[in-house]
Amino acid sequence: MTEYTDPSLSEPPDFAARLRENQVELSFTGLPASLSAIMINTSVIVVAQWSVIQWQILVGWFSGMLGLSLYRYYTYRVYQARKSTEGSLKIWRKRAVAGTLASGAIWGSAAFLLVPLGEQSFHQTIIIASLIGMAAGGVITQAALLPASLGYMLLVIIPLIIRLFTLGGPANIGLGFMLCIYVIVMASGAISINRNLSESLAMNIRQRHSRKIIEHLAYHDELTNLPNRRLLTERLSKDIARSIHHSHIGALIYLDLDNFKTLNDSMGHQQGDELLKQLALRLNGCLSDEITATRLGGDEFVLLMPELADQESEALRLAKLTIKKVQDTLARPFMLGDREIHMSVSIGIALFPLHGDNADDLLKRADFAMYRAKAIGRNTMSLYNPEMQEQAHLLMTLEQGLRNALKNDDLVIHYQPLISIDGEVIGAEALVRWHHPQDGLVAPDNFIEHAEQSGLIIELGRQVLEQVCQHLNRLADSGLLTDQFKISINVSPLQFADHSFVTDIQATIRRYGIEAKHLLLEITENALLPDWGETISKLQQLREANFTLAIDDFGSGQSSLAYIKKLPIDLIKIDRILVKDITREKTDAVIVEGTIDMARKLGLKVVAEGVEEQSTFELLKRYACNIVQGDMIAKPMDLDRFIDFCQQPDINVADTPS
Repeated sequence: MTEYTDPSLSEPPDFAARLRENQVELSFTGLPASLSAIMINTSVIVVAQWSVIQWQILVGWFSGMLGLSLYRYYTYRVYQARKSTEGSLKIWRKRAVAGTLASGAIWGSAAFLLVPLGEQSFHQTIIIASLIGMAAGGVITQAALLPASLGYMLLVIIPLIIRLFTLGGPANIGLGFMLCIYVIVMASGAISINRNLSESLAMNIRQRHSRKIIEHLAYHDELTNLPNRRLLTERLSKDIARSIHHSHIGALIYLDLDNFKTLNDSMGHQQGDELLKQLALRLNGCLSDEITATRLGGDEFVLLMPELADQESEALRLAKLTIKKVQDTLARPFMLGDREIHMSVSIGIALFPLHGDNADDLLKRADFAMYRAKAIGRNTMSLYNPEMQEQAHLLMTLEQGLRNALKNDDLVIHYQPLISIDGEVIGAEALVRWHHPQDGLVAPDNFIEHAEQSGLIIELGRQVLEQVCQHLNRLADSGLLTDQFKISINVSPLQFADHSFVTDIQATIRRYGIEAKHLLLEITENALLPDWGETISKLQQLREANFTLAIDDFGSGQSSLAYIKKLPIDLIKIDRILVKDITREKTDAVIVEGTIDMARKLGLKVVAEGVEEQSTFELLKRYACNIVQGDMIAKPMDLDRFIDFCQQPDINVADTPS
């Protein structure tokens, strides 16, 4: 879990540089007003002292102050036009301090140049009051830069103190000592004001940074740092409006990782999060700046591609080029520690404004297209069409109905016998049926895949196991449960990936008093591939517990022959697609015969499912297949009929009724 950090306490990485920049900014911001005050005071002093000071001195002093003020104002205008950058910040700071100190030096020179000798109390008072006032003003206006503030005050007052001491007399000397105290007080005040101002500037920087963090968190995914749904919706709404205005077509591409839940459950959420972060980095790395990659949540990502083209065909072509680039990028293996993980994505495409003129509708339709891509085989793409909305509604209805079926115990188990090649019933495959209140018995092909996608397959699998255990006790009471008799149960990838799968199945059979040897667990190749180490560990635990293990749908996966010898299994089940045409397709026959021969050499038994013709059975018998299953032998049946089937005195495979 990510440790929480209060955004209000955070500082930006360049905090010190920002503070210095704000100090310089504040110093320059008040400069025009300060220069105006300086020139007004300068003019007043010149007029007041005109009768007691030589005009050449007054004009020279005034000209120096005017020239410096004009230069400082020019510097201010240049600064405002260019602002400061990290590289030039020191230069601008030096210019601000130098200008202030130069001004202080000219003011300090007034103590020697413009204070008349003799008893000219009014004219002395004008200078003394002006210098004290300018020193105080400088401490305030230049408080952001302590060297400028302190230096200015000292350059103005110290010459005045010296001048008063040199003039002599009790009044001047007394005033000089008072100004010494004034310097100490003003220096302390300058330091205090600078500290308070710096703290205020620092607080403003932290608050601005915190607001940026909070805004970023509000618009970005915490795990991947990609824009989130909120930011996507805002950008998509604007892009739709622009597309309508400019008659352009954009694309919304919906990505969903295939079998991510299986991987996440098998390897743990920490590894799943790491995979998502790697995926986000790859997406950002392969997409152009015009494309917004967002994470909606879980394993769902969306790409926003605005204003692709004027024509639908061209927009779709460009969208597909980007999709191809994404697919190629994600096809490379991901490394999670020392594990190499392969992932694929199902992709839905919706074009705007053709498929929707508001963000919510467009997201839904891209989502519909993505689910269509999953339904037709995964690792592919699908373009939205209006029929998908109706299909999505049907899927939602199906899911709700399936939830009700699980709640109301509307699932029933039928059994299709497993027959040895010699004609002996040695068990059966448990096949779930949904007893639908309106549609009657619904075959698994119509709901199992959706149960896997929705995650309901976990509860469905538990209920199937519970019923099978109850039925095994019935079979035992009927005298059919010999040592070799087994009921096979299909285990989905999601079930197998569940951390508690092994302990749950052991706890269930103990509760019903069933021996593990009477259960044959059929596990598909897809369930075994995501995490090889975890797969081997679970299979070994199950085998040590005396369960019989089989690879289901063997031959339909990607690398069966490469890894089969490493798995602790007892049996392989050849996919019906290969079996049903072996009498007509030479290639299928060669594959089936080779698989049976390989299994025999590895000490494994073979089940051939999908036996629908006598000629198929005869050929399998010639190949020395161990076990057959199919409608020619017996169709799936309820428990009572299955018991009757098993109690027949002789079962002739050739004459078995279906």
